[in-house]
Amino acid sequence: MADIQPDPAGPPASGPPDGHETARELSRAWREHEELIDSIDGIVWEADPSFRFTLVSKQAERLLGYPVQRWYEDPGFWVEHLHPDDREWAASYCREAAEQCLPHEFEYRMLAADGHVVWLRDLVTVLTGADGRPERLRGIMVDVTAQRGTKEHLERTVALLEATLESTADGVLVVGLDGRIRACNRRFHQIWGLDPAQVGARDAPLLREVQGKLKDPEAFMARVQALYDTPGEESFDIVELRDGRTLERYSLPQRQRGVITGRVWSFRDISARVRAEREREQLLRDAHEAIQVRDDFLSIASHELKTPLTPLRLNLQLLKQALESGQSVTPGRVDKALGQVRRLSALVNDLLDASCVGAGRMELQRMPMSLPEVVGEVFSDFRAASDAQHPLTYEGPEEDVLIQGDRGRLSQVLTNLLENALKYSPLGGAVRVSLTHSGGDAVVTVADSGIGIPKEEQAHLFERFFRARNAPVSGFGGLGLGLYICRDIIERHGGHIWVESELGHGSTFHVSLPELATRMQQEERV
Repeated sequence: MADIQPDPAGPPASGPPDGHETARELSRAWREHEELIDSIDGIVWEADPSFRFTLVSKQAERLLGYPVQRWYEDPGFWVEHLHPDDREWAASYCREAAEQCLPHEFEYRMLAADGHVVWLRDLVTVLTGADGRPERLRGIMVDVTAQRGTKEHLERTVALLEATLESTADGVLVVGLDGRIRACNRRFHQIWGLDPAQVGARDAPLLREVQGKLKDPEAFMARVQALYDTPGEESFDIVELRDGRTLERYSLPQRQRGVITGRVWSFRDISARVRAEREREQLLRDAHEAIQVRDDFLSIASHELKTPLTPLRLNLQLLKQALESGQSVTPGRVDKALGQVRRLSALVNDLLDASCVGAGRMELQRMPMSLPEVVGEVFSDFRAASDAQHPLTYEGPEEDVLIQGDRGRLSQVLTNLLENALKYSPLGGAVRVSLTHSGGDAVVTVADSGIGIPKEEQAHLFERFFRARNAPVSGFGGLGLGLYICRDIIERHGGHIWVESELGHGSTFHVSLPELATRMQQEERV
């Protein structure tokens, strides 16, 4: 094939009469050779090193649409009809390989006569002369347009899948039946805090590293092994990590043409969702508790307001009857009525103060004052009225203690603490009041011998409307606002109020307030 050249004049001329048979054989061989070349599904060609073609099979016209004669007549035909993007590199590659007398194979594009692009795979052999220099090039150009289209489609599909895998919010791991990692996206490493796993590596080291991050590694590994033992099973469960995060774990078998080849693991971080659900549940609980507190308050408030109103109405009716009948009115009856009025007034004032505290509108008139003097005044008022039922004692420093405060509001706090101490103490139970120094603060302490406060309720004691569960409404009055108001008053003074109590063994309330002299000394140092 390599030595046959196209002859426009047709097969060789006839020889002498005795050579007629030989000529016919040659002509027949030529036609068979030509038919064989033209039947090959590709362009069979031959050219010199400068790409002047001396043989081109008829497939060239079928594939590209140009007459074969143009390949012979135009020395630059092949280069000129290469795709513009391939023209420079393809020609240079073939030329350099020919100069080195190396067989070569490469793919490039040519422009067909109708303008469409044809991908060709060219397999080239270099024939050398006696001097070892390249003399001729022979090859076959195979149409690979369909294969290239399939390959490009596959590459685009793979690129799309890779981009999708990397952009998903889930961490994805694909493991073959042989336990080797086939694919793993960046999100998987981020979720687990791992170094990138190598595709093709065993998954055992990865599993060992993951176990150290789990709350329950045994259950995790047991589930993994169970799924490896049953390749066709699907799975979904929740995984909790030691750092507090929560993951959803999905697992599906990987199939190729219906045959299971591995397993796909998908992990989704749902920590934010879990936190939101827990917060929502807590808000619901808080709302239910608030509704319960409100209902309890309304029940208590109605009871507390009704309690003084009933005897007040009765006393007023008796006073009216006495006046209408001309009877004398004793001071005792008037005092009882006034006492009920004072109780109603105190309840209303508590409601008003609680409203001011909630709105941040509690106003204080602060000025330098003697704390022992305020404590002494409140203590004296209570001792005069309660000393017969409850022994009251007071212990304070000999020197004066100055603070910057609102005299009326601080008296209100002390009054509330002493009222509670007397109310919750049994008959004859002692109440002790003391005033001490502690680290630049003056500390007022009111201790009783009453029913005490459960440990779990002490943290809520200074909340609005809160009443200890061991203090029934029927036995102990109040709206659950006094300590709430006291805390706001003390904190507005820059102080602190707290309680120490043991159920059944009384309660001790402490109020600390910055001493004025200490504060002035600190300001002078600054």
